[in-house]
Amino acid sequence: MMRKILALAWLNALQLLRNPSEVVGVLVLPLALTMLFGSAFSGGGETSMRVLLVDEDATAYSAQVGRLLDAEESFETSAVTRAQAEDLIAKGKASVAVLVPEGFQAGLRGDGAQIEVLRDPASEDSFAVVSVVQGVAMRMSGDAEAANVVVGAMPPGSVSFDAIYEAADAKWEPQPPVYARGETVIASEVRGDSVLAEGATLSSIGFTVWFILFMTFGSAGGILEEREQGTLRRMLVAPIARGTIVSGKIAGIVLAASAQALVLVGVGALAFGVPWGRDPLAVLAVLGSYVLAGTGLAVLVSALVRTRDQLSGLSPLISTGLAMLGGCLWPIEIVAPFMQTVAKFTPTGWAVMGLTDVVARNQGMQAAVVPSLVLLAFAGASLYLGARLLRFE
Repeated sequence: MMRKILALAWLNALQLLRNPSEVVGVLVLPLALTMLFGSAFSGGGETSMRVLLVDEDATAYSAQVGRLLDAEESFETSAVTRAQAEDLIAKGKASVAVLVPEGFQAGLRGDGAQIEVLRDPASEDSFAVVSVVQGVAMRMSGDAEAANVVVGAMPPGSVSFDAIYEAADAKWEPQPPVYARGETVIASEVRGDSVLAEGATLSSIGFTVWFILFMTFGSAGGILEEREQGTLRRMLVAPIARGTIVSGKIAGIVLAASAQALVLVGVGALAFGVPWGRDPLAVLAVLGSYVLAGTGLAVLVSALVRTRDQLSGLSPLISTGLAMLGGCLWPIEIVAPFMQTVAKFTPTGWAVMGLTDVVARNQGMQAAVVPSLVLLAFAGASLYLGARLLRFE
């Protein structure tokens, strides 16, 4: 019997793949939307800030300013003249310029030197450049002070300013004598349920849950199409039990939805860095039970309608309505308490809550148990009713 069920399941999945519009609707479309929203929320990755560099001193010490700025991974320096820098900033083509004035080297060896920063007052990014320039000035000032102290304490001509400066500056590599060490604090471990899914994580979880329903309804539509064509009726005269046929059809829906979920999860993890892999077993528990619940809902609705056209008209309304109520399009935590309660009466709500706890909040298997059990209960009830009510003629 198991071989017959698997054969029917595979046949049902192949029938779905033969329909290009179905594939676009349940696979290509959610992938495109996930990429679109994921790219929008993730900001397209990190970009370098253009920093104009004006070197009017043209000495080894002014060149060091440029090297230290180049060492900042977030900066991209461009050498220009003062007039060019002022013109580019005035026209809004650049936001900040670092200027090393003539006499910088002499000032460093004597009473003091300065580094100028020209910036667009409307640019917030320029504050980061000012902070880095202050760090460069502090480093070079410390090196120069050390060199001046040593040169002043030694007999004239016994040591050079340049040699002591270079020796002092070498102490900054590979790390300065005093430096700050940062530690990452995982927000979910500190704030628990107060962490909201956002950005690419929100879109990946939401679209995965939402479009699994489209897949289950699309696959269930194949049952109605076979009933309209008389295929189901002819199956009854074959040496196959009715329960085996129904089980095979249900298994086919589960197979198709599981494959879709795997693709959406993979794209979310690999393309947008969504942490789907934090606890694979917990994710599998929630998604697996949700696929069964979505299959049960699709089979139940297909048993209640008469034609595939009717199911095609109802499935977008049901899927989108449940997606909105369940928090697929926005964090359920931001809506009114009444709507949060309503979400607990929907399979999408439990799926989103479970996946948010596991993926966004890193709460592990313990957070997946209750949503999975609720979804399995919903799946059992809906599959039982759908199988009993499903008509072959």
